[in-house]
Amino acid sequence: MTDHHQASLRPYLSQMRPFLPLLAAGVVLNLIAALSTIGLISLSGWFLSASALAGVSAATAHSFNYFLPSAGVRFFAVTRTLGRYGERITTHEGTFKLLSTLRRRLFLAIEPLSPSELQMRGSSELLTRLTRDIDALDGLYVRVITPSIVAVLAIMTCGVVMGIFAPWIGLGAALSLLVAGTLGPWWALKRGAGVSSRWHELDTTNRTRLQERLSGMTELMIYGRWRDEVTALLTRQRDRDARELELARLWGRSQLFTQGILGITLTAVMAGAVYLAHQNTLDPTLIALLGLTVLAGFEAIALLPRAFQELGKIRRAAGRIDAVTEGTSTIVFPAIDHSPPKGHRLVIEHACVRFTRETPALDDVSLTLEERQHLALIGPSGSGKTSLINALTRFIELDSGNITLGGVSIDALSEPTLRRQMAVASQDTHLFTTTYRENLRLGAPNASDETFIEVLDALDLGEWLAAQPDGLDSWPDEGGSSLSGGQLRRFGVARALISSAPILILDEPTEGLDQASERRVLNAIHHYAQGRTLILITHKMTALSQMDRIAVLEHGRLIEHGTPQALLNTPNSRFRALNQRLKL
Repeated sequence: MTDHHQASLRPYLSQMRPFLPLLAAGVVLNLIAALSTIGLISLSGWFLSASALAGVSAATAHSFNYFLPSAGVRFFAVTRTLGRYGERITTHEGTFKLLSTLRRRLFLAIEPLSPSELQMRGSSELLTRLTRDIDALDGLYVRVITPSIVAVLAIMTCGVVMGIFAPWIGLGAALSLLVAGTLGPWWALKRGAGVSSRWHELDTTNRTRLQERLSGMTELMIYGRWRDEVTALLTRQRDRDARELELARLWGRSQLFTQGILGITLTAVMAGAVYLAHQNTLDPTLIALLGLTVLAGFEAIALLPRAFQELGKIRRAAGRIDAVTEGTSTIVFPAIDHSPPKGHRLVIEHACVRFTRETPALDDVSLTLEERQHLALIGPSGSGKTSLINALTRFIELDSGNITLGGVSIDALSEPTLRRQMAVASQDTHLFTTTYRENLRLGAPNASDETFIEVLDALDLGEWLAAQPDGLDSWPDEGGSSLSGGQLRRFGVARALISSAPILILDEPTEGLDQASERRVLNAIHHYAQGRTLILITHKMTALSQMDRIAVLEHGRLIEHGTPQALLNTPNSRFRALNQRLKL
């Protein structure tokens, strides 16, 4: 994984190539604005001095051409305004397009990650990288590269303008500008990069933590832990603010250094100009021009220390992005199927999954499920049911063992092929921000509204749908928060049932329902699962007699499996004991 503090910015510079015309135009327009500023200030200084001297006598006042210099002042004022406006448009257009490309590249790196990998990274953390870290990179071009190029050219221009009238003064001023424009940013980078990197670390961590805590606010309030979380967040925020204050102090010191160099340079230039004027080798009207040109030159380098001070933040943001884009998913699918599956017979052989050595999620599980059979996978929470399903769908990899579908190892199937074989309704159903119809069409793009309504009604969602203002055209709240937990889960089941996948996997589809509603939903599931393989994950015993086979998991091990009747007739069967306990 890339070190967040040592991330190279070269890849991000190469990403600018497609937008080089816009970015180059921004540099040119920025330079025009800077040169216009120099021209405006310099010409204004000369114009004021020359006008004052011309007014000493009527003859000089009458002969002095006021119109040409005033036209020059207006010209530079207009070009400065237009240059600055054009620079804002082009640089922001180029930067926004660049950030859009970077954000898309990052999303394409996130998209192939398996659900388990996404869970390990955290949705809040990935969202922060997609937003805050990408946004931090705009400073690379807007605040570092463009101002640096313009500053170098502005220093050269100031030296040339002043050198035309006083070569040694122009050379000295240019060298002074170069020293200030080099040492200031270097000192800011040396002293501020680590601080800004730490600031960015605290800022992104706080944002991620805040998003996570907001999503779990209900639980925090129920258990009375929200005050502790607020205290922790405020402590981290104060730590971040302390780093921001330190950055502000460093910025102030760099400004003191730059302004000190400016004062020394301006004093020396003015003294030199007065001396040359006294020696009659310099027109006195040019004294103000030389002094104001120095001020204009320092304006071009004034913001460089702050920009280089933030390079630490930019490099850390780049490192965090690289950690995702350069990483590879631990689950790799072949581009094409090694051989197509022959049927849909599922065979699990000695499957083992270990998240830690002490607690295996699956421990030597072997199970065969014939095509079109209905299997109930039961066991207490944490017994390995969800891990087994994640292994079937290749959301996680087996540490050892093998799973075959239709005689072909699932590792040999391409992702599209494997996904077409299975429709999964997990415990956490996500609704996208679109109509309910479009959310259902994820399972069956060509299904009719009648099919949608029929399945929803069979799953006891008919009254809920009728209460929606626009029926299937209604929109859910973000993430489906407008539905209760049971409604949201059954909506996910409906999406799976209307699909044409030959294998249905339903994880706790009746959680939170009363017994009567549970039976109606299970009857609907069996009806729509006819002719298809069904794997029903549950820790309840309702209507399991309708299943072809029962498999009982405990502590990651398959402790028994068989038909419901065979297990009920076995004296020491765990399934029999659970069934009798339910009757009592």
